[in-house]
Amino acid sequence: MKVLIADKPLHHDYTISGNVINGLDLSVFPPDAVFSGNEATDAAGIYHVEWRDGELYVTLAQHGLTYECEPVNGSNDWFGTGEWIDAEDYDPERCYIVATSAPDDANYEKRDDGWTVTVPVVEEPEPDPADEPVEEPESVEPPPPVAPPDPGPMDEPEEEEVDTGPIYEPADESEVAE
Repeated sequence: MKVLIADKPLHHDYTISGNVINGLDLSVFPPDAVFSGNEATDAAGIYHVEWRDGELYVTLAQHGLTYECEPVNGSNDWFGTGEWIDAEDYDPERCYIVATSAPDDANYEKRDDGWTVTVPVVEEPEPDPADEPVEEPESVEPPPPVAPPDPGPMDEPEEEEVDTGPIYEPADESEVAE
């Protein structure tokens, strides 16, 4: 059996065993017939069934959710790849649809209700204080000397009178006794 995974609005997890998908045995599907689904197959996530050259071809679906990252062009679109895979190679943990506007480094992530894309968060390591450069203190020049405050106009000091003892004045010659 070959399966094709398309993008549909409902998410389904598939269990595939031989020609049985999610409990529906598709081996009873008539040869050369084409089936495009009914309520039972839609509920099981089976959207198209046909026999081609003796092999069963079945269209299944995954649901693309709104991106959990910034889309490249503002769109959150998804599409199926159009590639048929062998049913035994189907892996329910793999996304088979493509996010059309996902950034190059996006990761596909499975959620309960479909698939989304995320961009890995690169955590910056905490800086090791030993690795940080030691900042040299800026050279500080001493401030210029400050002149003492101007005391304002100074009074001339008064001259002190010094007592030098009796002052002898020369006598008038007329008073000098002979």
